[in-house]
Amino acid sequence: MAKPLELAGILLLGAALAACGSDARFEKLAAGIPKDSAMALMGVEKPVRIDPYLVGGHYVEALYYAKPGADSAKVPDRKLSPVVVVDGVLVAWGWKKWDSIATANKIVVEK
Repeated sequence: MAKPLELAGILLLGAALAACGSDARFEKLAAGIPKDSAMALMGVEKPVRIDPYLVGGHYVEALYYAKPGADSAKVPDRKLSPVVVVDGVLVAWGWKKWDSIATANKIVVEK
């Protein structure tokens, strides 16, 4: 479990990175909300895929959603909408933010 100051730092980083995104559903999201709330706001029962990572004692999840009306079986990864959760708390969304977090934590994400 994250120390309160450590988690606060992660949440602040997520909030700073979570400015805008290409998926209109992102407008409903707010850094710091629980994972299940973020999933509900995305309006889909479950994401197309969830990629889990253990980074520095933190459980990082990248949740990938197909845009409304898209056939998720035919959509390439870069056309999906990523939502990033750390220790069960939403920290960021969108490719720009996910790429930044992945790079900073040496997580390999396909380009």
